[in-house]
Amino acid sequence: MWCNGNNKPRAYVNGRAYKSGIIERRDQLLDIIVNKSKKTIAILTGDEHNYSLLKISNKMNRYPQQYKHKKLKLSRQICQINNGAAGAPYYAKEITPWMKHLQNFSIQNALVLIDVDGLKVNVRVINPDTEELIDEYKLNK
Repeated sequence: MWCNGNNKPRAYVNGRAYKSGIIERRDQLLDIIVNKSKKTIAILTGDEHNYSLLKISNKMNRYPQQYKHKKLKLSRQICQINNGAAGAPYYAKEITPWMKHLQNFSIQNALVLIDVDGLKVNVRVINPDTEELIDEYKLNK
């Protein structure tokens, strides 16, 4: 959740605006799934119309320059796998503070396959039209 660095947008619940801004809510979610649990190893998203892998960590700038709220420290890295590349018009890369950490960006149609074998989690990304392998990696070691 970025909104071009604007923390003013609010989530609405039951017709009422949430007290925390969009970036603060993102940090609350990251705190729960990264700092308070070791079970979550990846976040699956599909809002942007492309495929990409983003490794979220403290090395990555997640805040606008003039951010005045508390900045969350992460206890470990987590991966965000975005796949909104199933035929809708694609989005190009957006300029964000973490752009240099974005990996394996593709505007091809993409199918993300996650293989779990015990504690091993592997990801394969293929183009469903051509069956071309777009990306492949291990989520855990």
